[in-house]
Amino acid sequence: MRRWPAARSWAAAAEDAVKRLRHAPVDMQYFAADDRPPADLCVSLVTECDLYVGIIGTRYGSPVRDDPERSYTELEFDTATALGKRRLVFLIDETAATAAADAGDRAAAAALPSGDPWAARQAVFRQRLLDSGLTMSMVATPEALETGIVQAVAQLMLADALVAGPASPSAPPAPAPARVPRQLPPEAAAFVDRVHHFQRLSALLAAPDERRAFIGVVSGPAGVGKTSFAVHVAHGVRDRFPDGQLYIDLRGYSPQPPLRPEEALDRFVRALGGEPTQVPTDLDELGELYRSLLEDRRVLVILDNALTSEQVRPLLPRPGCAVLVTSRGPLSSLVVQDGAVRTTLEPLEPIHAEALLRALTDAGLGPGVGGPPDPDDPVAVLARQCGYLPLALRIAAEQAALSGLSLAELVDELAGEHGRLDALTGVDDPNSEVRTVFSWSYRNLTEPLRRTFRLLALHPGGELGAAAAAALLGMPPGAAGRALESLVAFNVLERPARGRYRFHDLVREYATERLTADEPEDERRRALDRELDWYVHAADAGDRILAPLRRHVELDAPIAGTPPVAFSGHDDALAWCDAERHNLAAMTGLAAATGRYVGAWKLGLAPVTFFKLRHHHADWLAASEIAVATARAAGDASAEAWALTNVGGACLELGHLKRAWEAYQDSLAGARRTGDRVGEAMTLANLGELAEALGRHDQALDYGEQARDLWRALGGRHRDEAFALRDAIAPAYLARGQYDDALRAYQEAYDLCQGTDLQAEGLILRDLGRTHQTMGDPAAASEAYERALAVHRTSGDRIGEAMTLRALATVHAALDDPVGAQSALLQALAILVEQDRPAEADEVRAALRDLGLDPGEA
Repeated sequence: MRRWPAARSWAAAAEDAVKRLRHAPVDMQYFAADDRPPADLCVSLVTECDLYVGIIGTRYGSPVRDDPERSYTELEFDTATALGKRRLVFLIDETAATAAADAGDRAAAAALPSGDPWAARQAVFRQRLLDSGLTMSMVATPEALETGIVQAVAQLMLADALVAGPASPSAPPAPAPARVPRQLPPEAAAFVDRVHHFQRLSALLAAPDERRAFIGVVSGPAGVGKTSFAVHVAHGVRDRFPDGQLYIDLRGYSPQPPLRPEEALDRFVRALGGEPTQVPTDLDELGELYRSLLEDRRVLVILDNALTSEQVRPLLPRPGCAVLVTSRGPLSSLVVQDGAVRTTLEPLEPIHAEALLRALTDAGLGPGVGGPPDPDDPVAVLARQCGYLPLALRIAAEQAALSGLSLAELVDELAGEHGRLDALTGVDDPNSEVRTVFSWSYRNLTEPLRRTFRLLALHPGGELGAAAAAALLGMPPGAAGRALESLVAFNVLERPARGRYRFHDLVREYATERLTADEPEDERRRALDRELDWYVHAADAGDRILAPLRRHVELDAPIAGTPPVAFSGHDDALAWCDAERHNLAAMTGLAAATGRYVGAWKLGLAPVTFFKLRHHHADWLAASEIAVATARAAGDASAEAWALTNVGGACLELGHLKRAWEAYQDSLAGARRTGDRVGEAMTLANLGELAEALGRHDQALDYGEQARDLWRALGGRHRDEAFALRDAIAPAYLARGQYDDALRAYQEAYDLCQGTDLQAEGLILRDLGRTHQTMGDPAAASEAYERALAVHRTSGDRIGEAMTLRALATVHAALDDPVGAQSALLQALAILVEQDRPAEADEVRAALRDLGLDPGEA
């Protein structure tokens, strides 16, 4: 219909309806902008759409180029039917042309041309639609079409929310799974042996049990290849888990503290598509959300390097899924209480260890294959020297390749090294064979690489990037990157992702030994100082991009030898924070533990905006508590007061209102005691926000006005002034009926906040709309609400969106636009049902009934 300009009133009505529902309309108007054959484009467009809406007139339409017995309209419908798309069909009343012409509506009449040679074909198509059993509507005017589409699509949105059902009252709702995580690490090269274990475990994983999740425990000594085996099994069965594979290192035997179940669940929930704004911090709520996201999904979970059964148990998935756990320990409690199946790995059989060495080197088949074994064969001797441990075998093979030594020469070198270590450590060392390989490998590195190997053991986190390593090593990033890659080539360092590096836990233990034995204490101290300084500057640089108007830490010039930090923009800074989140926590804790108090409090406060944007409120609280303690230890009362403000903010977000009030009061007293006027204004604004949350409007106004006046006295405008205006002053004015004052306060807050805080921006726009509406200006109110909706959707604030839709509906009703009001309310109802807000949902249902539309009681 779009090809005939006179018919645009019908097309425009359909487009307006779809756009009012915040969907994107797609139709065949894009023929001219695409090089594909029209029929292919038609099928592609229908395939990509969520919903097919057919508007069927009396004209059959243009025939398909290669199928002239069918029109593009019929092709669209048939494609949607074949794909199982949801379909809404609207038939234009055959008498509409006559009626429209009688009413003088020539445009609508022209939309229904007469004398169409395909009229008979169109009649057959219309009859086929009528006989299809589809629910469809007959419409006579574009206005009726628009109303019908709005109501039908909004009802579908509501039905979707009702089918999904609310989440448990104790946890945020589980959104529809939108992601299929593929987190399996790559397989190790030349995997050998373990055939019996592989077949047994694969068979167990292949038989899903709808009553319980399968739990497999892979245990064994360090270096025996537990992770490689679990990953090998997982790759072999991943097709049986089409909804994804999750992987995490629980750090059970790492120098870092073991990963808490809350941290692991947080990562899993986000990987499964959980909205960052809805991820809780409580362990029970996280577990419930995790299992909700796994409902009706088959997902394989790999829990690597577990310490205890208690660490694992909260991470167990729901029935239909499976989990593989690796651990040096037996995890007997998991076997006895939870029915886990244990697979215990031992060092490789000699013949398989030799086969692995031959596969990793150019040794060929050798006498040990296809004939009687030769105990003096260098491959056999080298395998024995490596204790038949896969980790040691792989390192030895790589060293042989890089050093140019023959296997016989390598055997002689290791024999001498083993004797030297026996004299130092005793022959009963359970890791003596693998330590022999480590020691020999270390001694064969150049001194610069040995230094790199040692100093990397200082890094408190798991992975680290090349820039952080450059700071730690005190060398340019390019040189540091080459050194890291050299250690990867020697197989003593892993590269899990581009630009990210980590030790195997056993190698790290050895690197720590060498650090203590070979690196002077003052150089260790300087290296850690450099890395801490770099993290402080990097976190601060990122925060200045994420929130340019926020108060930032004052920094000295970077320590010599640390690389400069620069981010290209918001996304780059946020991506860095995401990658370094756990290193930030680890470095803050290490700085505090080693007496680097100034660096600890600065690093604790620098990434606050990141914590807030990503809703890592527990991280925010932990970092802020360290900042309080270390600022106090450093004798910096002003920094301590600032840190207390952050403790209060984190507690407010976590719902700990009493503690938040106490922290804010302590912060205010500290700021006044030290003469920190900026800190005082900031804390006054925060107290105003908390007072408003507690319903103390007069107190909120008092705190808010004190904060505002202090900011203005200090000169310059800050985002914190916007908070005082939005959260304390304007609401108090509204409560008193001082609408002009409230409008001015909200507008000032918006001007200060625009472009720096999306969530606040959306809330302020809604408050502006409410104020305009109260003042009798529905047009201004509607504009503000529409702008607020756009911001809510960008920031992901679903509840804010629902509340704004409710407000917008009242404006449409006041303007005698029932279709607009129904559309807004139906969208709000769908969100509130999805978010499990029954009281608000009932209020919306009542409003819909007042408008003559019964949404039902479900």
